[in-house]
Amino acid sequence: MAQVFLAVGAAVSKAGAFLFGTGAGAGAGAAAGAASTAATAGKGILTLSKALSVGSALMAVGQGIAANNQAKTEAAFANTQADQEVAAGAARARDLSREYAELRSEQSVIQLANGLDIGIGTPMNVADATRRTADRNLSTTRQNAQYRAASARLRGRGLLAEGRASMVNATVRAGQIGLDAFQLTG
Repeated sequence: MAQVFLAVGAAVSKAGAFLFGTGAGAGAGAAAGAASTAATAGKGILTLSKALSVGSALMAVGQGIAANNQAKTEAAFANTQADQEVAAGAARARDLSREYAELRSEQSVIQLANGLDIGIGTPMNVADATRRTADRNLSTTRQNAQYRAASARLRGRGLLAEGRASMVNATVRAGQIGLDAFQLTG
């Protein structure tokens, strides 16, 4: 869609310049005299100005559409990145959980091999400390993944807002071009 507006705008500008900017009044002026030549040239310049203004307005809209499409693409990428952060956080938490389970098992085997009762005293304190550390680290891992995902989603929302702003700015710019052309040519 953006390429259509850009192409049409460029084509209108080129066609206007070709048709009305290459001495269209000169041939008519030779036959009708100097006054007729000036009037025809003036009309040609006004028509050229209008054609160039229409082309510029269309190109401005095309640029806005292109910027909006780019922002949407980048926002989609940011949202995909957010989903990947959540999945990576879950995988890290799963790996940590497995490591802590293996650590606790190794501690129990060592304590039993040394003839300690793992249900009371120091072995139980070691197991509790290991569990608390594991819980804290797993919680931190999950929260970090959620923060990274939230940051990516926020970036995506910001990009979408930028895209909408590009469309509004392009429309305003096209309207200003039209208003300027109207004020100049009447």
